[in-house]
Amino acid sequence: MSHHLTLHIIASVPYSNLNRDDTGTPKHVRRGGYLAALLSSQSIKKGIRTKYEANSLVTSVRSGQLDADVVDRALAINPDADEKALRKKAKTLLGKLTKAKESDPEKGKESDRSIWLSSEELETAAAQILEDADGDFLQDYKTGSLAIASFGRMFAAAPQKGTEAALSVSPAVTTHAVAIATDYFSTIDDIKEANRDTGATYLGVAQYTTGVFYRTVTIDKQQLRRSWTGFDSPDSDESLRLLVDAIIYGLPRGKQHSTAPFVQPALVLAEEQRYRSAYDFEAPVQPDRKEGGYLKPTLEELDRQYTAARAFDRGNFDGVEFVAGTAAEVQNLFKDAEHGSKDELIDAVVAWIKQ
Repeated sequence: MSHHLTLHIIASVPYSNLNRDDTGTPKHVRRGGYLAALLSSQSIKKGIRTKYEANSLVTSVRSGQLDADVVDRALAINPDADEKALRKKAKTLLGKLTKAKESDPEKGKESDRSIWLSSEELETAAAQILEDADGDFLQDYKTGSLAIASFGRMFAAAPQKGTEAALSVSPAVTTHAVAIATDYFSTIDDIKEANRDTGATYLGVAQYTTGVFYRTVTIDKQQLRRSWTGFDSPDSDESLRLLVDAIIYGLPRGKQHSTAPFVQPALVLAEEQRYRSAYDFEAPVQPDRKEGGYLKPTLEELDRQYTAARAFDRGNFDGVEFVAGTAAEVQNLFKDAEHGSKDELIDAVVAWIKQ
């Protein structure tokens, strides 16, 4: 039995710009001689975390100004406490986790260092500064937050307080060549329009793309057990179900209100692996000759690689194999895998994690 399981996810994302660079252009990469659209792993992690925390109601905060949050929580507990003294204590407490700021005036003020803490940890920190208590408010190498245990965190001045990520997240990349389209748009002035005057309030351009994206998320259940203090809690199964569900649906949110590119995945393949591995689309998939589109050829190419991987090293894939998805072709592909619904796939993954 392996302690790694990889979720391979394919989704056909319509006209959108979910993840853009500093010029507003959809992120992209050149590979195999063609231009492919890309969604960064960082943006995907944010999408997963946002969905998981919204559904589980177990939240966390990442900020360079968490000392203010800790003070606010302390004042909520005791409104009569000395706010100025609390601010000093909070800065000292959280400052132990990060490197000291530069004091050289020629270098100017250093930007705040981002810290990621769960709501539970923030409440503990607030209680500690109220009580003038000594000691650590974080456990070494552990956290009660499933999101933090999943994606990991580090503290420059207190490495023992960090946690190694239990999830490895790849970027999402299109399996085929893409074009980046430019959209000209304007904002109409209602009063001018009512008066039959010409002219807009604002004129601009935006860039978009579309494509079939392939991405992977690998779960290391041994690391998750080491990092997450809630692993054996009564509600851990439900928390894990919500996390896997968020992995399946978690995508970046760029310009989501302008394009509403909300799709269900064509394929989710859960695959237990002795050695972590993904499939590859270095050669661009060509559109289907009869019906057009890249989705069917992408699924067929993934199935070809799936079969070849087992011919090369069948022992690497002994264990859980489960397939779900909205594409009709899925039922006739991935012959060694069990097929079923999304919920059945999630149940199989959670059962594997808890073994």
